Amino acid sequence: MKNIIAAIAFLLVANLVMAQPAESWYKIFTGKAGSLAATIHLHKAGKNYSGYIWFAQNQWPMQIYTGEPVAKTDSFMISAGSGPVSIVLTGIMSDNSFTGNSQLMKEGSTSKSAAFQLQVSTEKIFTPFNYVFAEGNAKLPAQFKNESQADYFSAAIWPSGKNLLDEAVKKQVREMLTIKVPAIETGKWMTDEKNKMLANWKKENTKMTPAETAELGLSLSFQQENRVMVMYENEQLINLAHVSYEFSGGAHGNYSTTLATIKKETGKKLQLTDVLTATGIKLLPTLLDQVARLQFGIKNKLPLDQNGFLVNKIAPSQNMYVTSSGIGFLYSPYEIKSFADGEVNLLIPFTALKGYLLPGFGQ
Repeated sequence: MKNIIAAIAFLLVANLVMAQPAESWYKIFTGKAGSLAATIHLHKAGKNYSGYIWFAQNQWPMQIYTGEPVAKTDSFMISAGSGPVSIVLTGIMSDNSFTGNSQLMKEGSTSKSAAFQLQVSTEKIFTPFNYVFAEGNAKLPAQFKNESQADYFSAAIWPSGKNLLDEAVKKQVREMLTIKVPAIETGKWMTDEKNKMLANWKKENTKMTPAETAELGLSLSFQQENRVMVMYENEQLINLAHVSYEFSGGAHGNYSTTLATIKKETGKKLQLTDVLTATGIKLLPTLLDQVARLQFGIKNKLPLDQNGFLVNKIAPSQNMYVTSSGIGFLYSPYEIKSFADGEVNLLIPFTALKGYLLPGFGQ
Protein backbone atom coordinates (compact mmCIF):
# COMPACT_ATOMS: atom_id res chain seq x y z
CA MET A 1 0.00 0.00 0.00
CA LYS A 2 2.80 2.36 0.90
CA ASN A 3 4.49 1.64 -2.43
CA ILE A 4 1.28 2.45 -4.32
CA ILE A 5 0.84 5.74 -2.44
CA ALA A 6 4.48 6.64 -3.08
CA ALA A 7 4.08 5.84 -6.78
CA ILE A 8 0.93 8.00 -7.04
CA ALA A 9 2.67 10.82 -5.19
CA PHE A 10 5.63 10.59 -7.59
CA LEU A 11 3.34 10.78 -10.63
CA LEU A 12 1.49 13.76 -9.20
CA VAL A 13 4.74 15.62 -8.53
CA ALA A 14 6.06 14.72 -12.01
CA ASN A 15 2.86 15.98 -13.63
CA LEU A 16 3.03 19.21 -11.64
CA VAL A 17 6.61 19.77 -12.77
CA MET A 18 5.71 19.06 -16.40
CA ALA A 19 2.72 21.41 -16.21
CA GLN A 20 4.77 24.40 -15.12
CA PRO A 21 4.76 27.14 -17.79
CA ALA A 22 7.97 27.88 -19.66
CA GLU A 23 9.87 30.96 -18.51
CA SER A 24 9.02 34.28 -20.12
CA TRP A 25 10.21 37.82 -19.44
CA TYR A 26 10.99 41.21 -20.91
CA LYS A 27 14.26 42.90 -19.93
CA ILE A 28 16.10 46.04 -21.01
CA PHE A 29 19.90 45.78 -21.15
CA THR A 30 21.93 49.00 -21.31
CA GLY A 31 25.65 49.70 -21.39
CA LYS A 32 28.48 49.98 -23.88
CA ALA A 33 29.43 48.12 -27.04
CA GLY A 34 32.90 49.44 -27.71
CA SER A 35 32.59 53.21 -27.23
CA LEU A 36 28.89 53.30 -28.15
CA ALA A 37 26.03 53.41 -25.66
CA ALA A 38 23.72 50.50 -26.50
CA THR A 39 20.23 49.38 -25.51
CA ILE A 40 18.66 45.96 -26.02
CA HIS A 41 14.93 45.34 -25.60
CA LEU A 42 15.00 41.56 -25.10
CA HIS A 43 11.91 39.35 -24.95
CA LYS A 44 12.11 35.70 -23.89
CA ALA A 45 9.33 33.14 -24.34
CA GLY A 46 10.45 29.60 -23.56
CA LYS A 47 13.48 29.05 -25.80
CA ASN A 48 12.51 31.90 -28.13
CA TYR A 49 14.35 35.24 -27.93
CA SER A 50 13.39 38.35 -29.89
CA GLY A 51 13.51 42.13 -29.65
CA TYR A 52 15.52 45.12 -30.85
CA ILE A 53 18.99 46.66 -30.44
CA TRP A 54 19.76 50.35 -30.90
CA PHE A 55 22.59 52.76 -30.17
CA ALA A 56 22.24 56.18 -28.57
CA GLN A 57 24.34 57.63 -31.38
CA ASN A 58 21.64 57.20 -34.04
CA GLN A 59 18.70 55.37 -32.37
CA TRP A 60 18.03 53.18 -35.42
CA PRO A 61 16.52 49.94 -34.05
CA MET A 62 17.75 46.65 -35.49
CA GLN A 63 15.53 43.60 -35.09
CA ILE A 64 16.84 40.57 -33.19
CA TYR A 65 16.49 37.48 -35.39
CA THR A 66 17.98 34.81 -33.14
CA GLY A 67 19.03 34.31 -29.56
CA GLU A 68 20.57 30.97 -28.70
CA PRO A 69 23.27 29.20 -26.67
CA VAL A 70 26.55 28.57 -28.45
CA ALA A 71 27.14 24.82 -28.77
CA LYS A 72 29.51 23.25 -26.23
CA THR A 73 30.20 26.57 -24.49
CA ASP A 74 28.72 28.74 -21.74
CA SER A 75 28.17 31.57 -24.21
CA PHE A 76 24.96 32.99 -25.59
CA MET A 77 24.65 34.63 -29.02
CA ILE A 78 22.24 37.30 -30.24
CA SER A 79 22.01 38.20 -33.94
CA ALA A 80 20.26 41.34 -35.18
CA GLY A 81 20.12 43.43 -38.30
CA SER A 82 18.35 45.89 -40.53
CA GLY A 83 18.95 46.18 -44.27
CA PRO A 84 22.68 46.04 -45.09
CA VAL A 85 23.75 46.28 -41.42
CA SER A 86 23.93 43.39 -38.95
CA ILE A 87 25.40 42.76 -35.51
CA VAL A 88 26.26 39.63 -33.54
CA LEU A 89 26.82 39.72 -29.77
CA THR A 90 28.39 36.64 -28.16
CA GLY A 91 29.05 36.38 -24.46
CA ILE A 92 27.89 35.29 -21.04
CA MET A 93 24.31 36.14 -20.10
CA SER A 94 23.16 36.03 -16.48
CA ASP A 95 19.96 37.22 -14.82
CA ASN A 96 21.33 40.76 -14.62
CA SER A 97 24.05 41.15 -17.24
CA PHE A 98 25.30 40.26 -20.71
CA THR A 99 29.01 40.69 -21.47
CA GLY A 100 31.23 39.55 -24.30
CA ASN A 101 32.31 40.58 -27.80
CA SER A 102 30.30 42.09 -30.65
CA GLN A 103 30.84 42.12 -34.39
CA LEU A 104 29.22 44.86 -36.46
CA MET A 105 28.97 44.21 -40.20
CA LYS A 106 27.84 46.21 -43.22
CA GLU A 107 27.73 44.99 -46.80
CA GLY A 108 30.77 46.22 -48.70
CA SER A 109 32.67 47.19 -45.55
CA THR A 110 35.10 45.52 -43.16
CA SER A 111 33.43 44.18 -40.01
CA LYS A 112 34.23 45.85 -36.70
CA SER A 113 34.73 43.99 -33.42
CA ALA A 114 34.37 45.42 -29.93
CA ALA A 115 33.81 44.25 -26.37
CA PHE A 116 30.40 44.93 -24.83
CA GLN A 117 29.20 45.19 -21.23
CA LEU A 118 25.46 45.41 -20.65
CA GLN A 119 23.41 45.40 -17.46
CA VAL A 120 19.69 44.96 -16.85
CA SER A 121 18.46 48.53 -16.59
CA THR A 122 16.56 49.91 -13.60
CA GLU A 123 16.19 53.36 -15.19
CA LYS A 124 12.73 54.84 -14.69
CA ILE A 125 12.50 55.93 -18.34
CA PHE A 126 11.81 52.29 -19.26
CA THR A 127 8.38 50.79 -18.66
CA PRO A 128 8.25 47.32 -17.06
CA PHE A 129 6.07 44.73 -18.80
CA ASN A 130 5.14 41.10 -18.43
CA TYR A 131 5.60 38.93 -21.51
CA VAL A 132 2.90 36.35 -22.18
CA PHE A 133 2.93 33.68 -24.87
CA ALA A 134 1.45 30.46 -26.20
CA GLU A 135 3.00 27.92 -28.54
CA GLY A 136 2.20 24.49 -29.87
CA ASN A 137 2.25 22.17 -32.85
CA ALA A 138 0.19 19.43 -34.44
CA LYS A 139 0.92 16.50 -36.75
CA LEU A 140 -1.29 14.24 -38.80
CA PRO A 141 -2.11 10.73 -37.55
CA ALA A 142 0.43 8.09 -38.57
CA GLN A 143 -1.91 6.41 -41.06
CA PHE A 144 -1.76 9.50 -43.30
CA LYS A 145 1.95 8.91 -43.97
CA ASN A 146 2.70 12.65 -44.10
CA GLU A 147 5.31 14.40 -41.95
CA SER A 148 3.90 17.92 -42.39
CA GLN A 149 3.43 19.90 -39.21
CA ALA A 150 1.48 22.95 -38.09
CA ASP A 151 3.26 25.35 -35.71
CA TYR A 152 1.77 28.21 -33.71
CA PHE A 153 3.55 30.89 -31.70
CA SER A 154 2.13 34.09 -30.24
CA ALA A 155 3.64 36.44 -27.66
CA ALA A 156 3.09 39.98 -26.43
CA ILE A 157 4.18 42.41 -23.77
CA TRP A 158 1.45 43.08 -21.23
CA PRO A 159 1.28 45.78 -18.53
CA SER A 160 0.62 44.77 -14.95
CA GLY A 161 -0.89 48.12 -13.95
CA LYS A 162 -3.90 50.21 -14.92
CA ASN A 163 -2.53 53.72 -15.41
CA LEU A 164 -3.06 55.75 -18.57
CA LEU A 165 -0.02 54.33 -20.39
CA ASP A 166 -0.82 50.77 -19.33
CA GLU A 167 -4.32 51.05 -20.74
CA ALA A 168 -3.02 52.62 -23.98
CA VAL A 169 -0.52 49.76 -24.44
CA LYS A 170 -3.19 47.14 -23.71
CA LYS A 171 -5.46 48.73 -26.31
CA GLN A 172 -2.67 48.78 -28.90
CA VAL A 173 -1.70 45.15 -28.23
CA ARG A 174 -5.33 44.09 -28.67
CA GLU A 175 -5.55 46.01 -31.95
CA MET A 176 -2.33 44.49 -33.27
CA LEU A 177 -3.44 40.95 -32.43
CA THR A 178 -7.07 41.66 -33.46
CA ILE A 179 -8.42 40.67 -30.05
CA LYS A 180 -12.06 41.69 -30.44
CA VAL A 181 -13.19 40.92 -26.87
CA PRO A 182 -11.42 43.41 -24.56
CA ALA A 183 -12.43 41.55 -21.41
CA ILE A 184 -10.61 38.34 -22.38
CA GLU A 185 -7.21 37.81 -20.77
CA THR A 186 -4.48 38.00 -23.43
CA GLY A 187 -2.74 34.78 -22.48
CA LYS A 188 -6.04 32.88 -22.62
CA TRP A 189 -6.84 34.41 -26.01
CA MET A 190 -3.49 33.18 -27.34
CA THR A 191 -4.09 29.67 -26.01
CA ASP A 192 -7.59 29.61 -27.51
CA GLU A 193 -6.24 30.80 -30.89
CA LYS A 194 -3.51 28.16 -30.78
CA ASN A 195 -5.98 25.36 -30.09
CA LYS A 196 -8.37 26.61 -32.78
CA MET A 197 -5.68 26.98 -35.46
CA LEU A 198 -4.11 23.57 -34.82
CA ALA A 199 -7.48 21.82 -34.67
CA ASN A 200 -8.63 23.43 -37.94
CA TRP A 201 -5.39 22.48 -39.71
CA LYS A 202 -5.70 18.88 -38.59
CA LYS A 203 -9.41 18.72 -39.49
CA GLU A 204 -8.90 20.11 -43.01
CA ASN A 205 -5.99 17.84 -43.88
CA THR A 206 -7.53 14.64 -42.53
CA LYS A 207 -10.40 15.06 -45.00
CA MET A 208 -8.03 13.65 -47.63
CA THR A 209 -7.10 10.03 -48.06
CA PRO A 210 -3.73 8.71 -46.85
CA ALA A 211 -2.70 8.28 -50.49
CA GLU A 212 -3.46 11.94 -51.24
CA THR A 213 -1.60 13.28 -48.20
CA ALA A 214 1.40 11.00 -48.89
CA GLU A 215 1.66 12.44 -52.41
CA LEU A 216 1.56 16.05 -51.17
CA GLY A 217 4.56 15.61 -48.87
CA LEU A 218 5.66 18.56 -46.74
CA SER A 219 3.54 21.03 -48.72
CA LEU A 220 0.85 20.70 -46.04
CA SER A 221 3.09 22.35 -43.46
CA PHE A 222 1.76 25.53 -41.89
CA GLN A 223 3.35 28.06 -39.53
CA GLN A 224 1.91 31.14 -37.85
CA GLU A 225 3.80 33.53 -35.57
CA ASN A 226 2.89 36.82 -33.90
CA ARG A 227 5.02 38.92 -31.57
CA VAL A 228 4.22 42.30 -30.02
CA MET A 229 7.41 43.80 -28.59
CA VAL A 230 9.00 47.04 -27.46
CA MET A 231 11.09 48.43 -30.30
CA TYR A 232 12.31 51.65 -28.68
CA GLU A 233 11.57 53.81 -25.63
CA ASN A 234 12.67 57.16 -24.23
CA GLU A 235 11.31 59.55 -21.59
CA GLN A 236 8.37 60.70 -23.73
CA LEU A 237 7.66 57.90 -26.21
CA ILE A 238 7.38 54.15 -26.53
CA ASN A 239 7.41 52.32 -29.87
CA LEU A 240 5.69 48.94 -30.20
CA ALA A 241 6.31 46.49 -33.03
CA HIS A 242 3.98 43.68 -34.12
CA VAL A 243 6.03 41.16 -36.09
CA SER A 244 3.90 38.59 -37.92
CA TYR A 245 4.94 35.61 -40.03
CA GLU A 246 3.00 32.96 -41.92
CA PHE A 247 4.09 30.01 -44.01
CA SER A 248 1.54 27.97 -45.93
CA GLY A 249 3.72 26.28 -48.52
CA GLY A 250 5.75 27.63 -51.41
CA ALA A 251 9.29 28.95 -51.65
CA HIS A 252 9.10 31.05 -48.48
CA GLY A 253 6.79 32.46 -45.86
CA ASN A 254 5.57 36.05 -45.67
CA TYR A 255 6.26 38.47 -42.85
CA SER A 256 5.66 42.08 -41.95
CA THR A 257 6.03 44.48 -39.04
CA THR A 258 3.38 46.95 -37.92
CA LEU A 259 4.52 49.84 -35.73
CA ALA A 260 2.86 52.14 -33.23
CA THR A 261 4.39 55.09 -31.39
CA ILE A 262 2.61 56.04 -28.15
CA LYS A 263 3.11 59.32 -26.34
CA LYS A 264 3.53 58.20 -22.73
CA GLU A 265 2.04 61.31 -21.10
CA THR A 266 -1.26 61.16 -23.00
CA GLY A 267 -1.46 57.55 -24.23
CA LYS A 268 -2.06 58.84 -27.77
CA LYS A 269 -0.85 56.93 -30.81
CA LEU A 270 1.12 59.38 -32.95
CA GLN A 271 0.51 60.09 -36.63
CA LEU A 272 2.77 62.01 -39.02
CA THR A 273 0.64 65.11 -38.53
CA ASP A 274 1.45 65.02 -34.79
CA VAL A 275 5.18 65.28 -35.48
CA LEU A 276 5.65 67.35 -38.66
CA THR A 277 4.14 70.39 -40.30
CA ALA A 278 2.39 69.98 -43.67
CA THR A 279 5.47 71.42 -45.40
CA GLY A 280 7.70 68.94 -43.57
CA ILE A 281 5.55 66.01 -44.68
CA LYS A 282 5.84 67.15 -48.31
CA LEU A 283 9.62 67.19 -47.92
CA LEU A 284 9.80 63.54 -46.77
CA PRO A 285 10.10 61.82 -50.22
CA THR A 286 13.22 63.87 -50.99
CA LEU A 287 14.76 63.07 -47.59
CA LEU A 288 13.83 59.39 -47.82
CA ASP A 289 15.59 59.24 -51.19
CA GLN A 290 18.73 60.71 -49.63
CA VAL A 291 18.66 58.38 -46.63
CA ALA A 292 18.12 55.31 -48.85
CA ARG A 293 21.06 56.22 -51.07
CA LEU A 294 23.34 56.73 -48.06
CA GLN A 295 22.18 53.56 -46.29
CA PHE A 296 22.56 51.32 -49.34
CA GLY A 297 25.76 52.93 -50.63
CA ILE A 298 24.27 54.36 -53.84
CA LYS A 299 26.74 56.87 -55.24
CA ASN A 300 25.28 57.54 -58.69
CA LYS A 301 22.42 59.92 -59.54
CA LEU A 302 20.24 57.38 -61.34
CA PRO A 303 16.66 56.90 -60.10
CA LEU A 304 16.12 54.42 -57.27
CA ASP A 305 14.38 51.92 -59.55
CA GLN A 306 17.67 51.63 -61.45
CA ASN A 307 19.51 50.95 -58.17
CA GLY A 308 17.78 47.84 -56.88
CA PHE A 309 14.56 49.46 -55.66
CA LEU A 310 11.06 48.59 -56.89
CA VAL A 311 9.98 52.24 -56.83
CA ASN A 312 11.21 55.46 -58.37
CA LYS A 313 10.29 57.52 -55.31
CA ILE A 314 9.76 56.48 -51.71
CA ALA A 315 6.52 57.75 -50.21
CA PRO A 316 6.34 58.28 -46.44
CA SER A 317 4.48 55.51 -44.62
CA GLN A 318 2.19 55.66 -41.61
CA ASN A 319 4.17 52.60 -40.46
CA MET A 320 6.53 54.87 -38.58
CA TYR A 321 8.42 55.22 -35.31
CA VAL A 322 9.83 58.23 -33.50
CA THR A 323 13.02 58.37 -31.42
CA SER A 324 14.88 61.19 -29.69
CA SER A 325 17.02 61.70 -32.79
CA GLY A 326 14.62 61.24 -35.71
CA ILE A 327 11.58 59.74 -37.36
CA GLY A 328 11.79 56.33 -39.00
CA PHE A 329 9.75 54.55 -41.66
CA LEU A 330 9.56 50.77 -42.04
CA TYR A 331 8.70 49.14 -45.36
CA SER A 332 7.67 45.49 -45.79
CA PRO A 333 9.34 43.12 -48.29
CA TYR A 334 8.21 43.88 -51.87
CA GLU A 335 7.00 47.34 -50.81
CA ILE A 336 10.07 49.24 -52.03
CA LYS A 337 12.70 46.46 -52.41
CA SER A 338 12.69 42.72 -53.16
CA PHE A 339 11.89 39.97 -50.68
CA ALA A 340 15.59 39.07 -50.50
CA ASP A 341 16.35 42.58 -49.23
CA GLY A 342 13.94 42.14 -46.33
CA GLU A 343 12.29 45.01 -44.53
CA VAL A 344 13.74 48.45 -45.18
CA ASN A 345 14.13 50.73 -42.16
CA LEU A 346 14.85 54.38 -43.07
CA LEU A 347 15.52 56.88 -40.28
CA ILE A 348 15.46 60.60 -41.07
CA PRO A 349 17.40 62.59 -38.44
CA PHE A 350 15.65 65.54 -36.82
CA THR A 351 18.59 67.69 -37.87
CA ALA A 352 17.29 67.37 -41.46
CA LEU A 353 13.81 68.47 -40.35
CA LYS A 354 14.61 71.67 -38.47
CA GLY A 355 11.87 74.22 -38.95
CA TYR A 356 9.29 71.53 -39.76
CA LEU A 357 8.96 69.82 -36.36
CA LEU A 358 5.96 70.42 -34.12
CA PRO A 359 6.54 71.35 -30.43
CA GLY A 360 7.95 68.52 -28.34
CA PHE A 361 10.09 66.90 -31.04
CA GLY A 362 13.78 67.34 -31.86
CA GLN A 363 14.41 69.51 -28.81
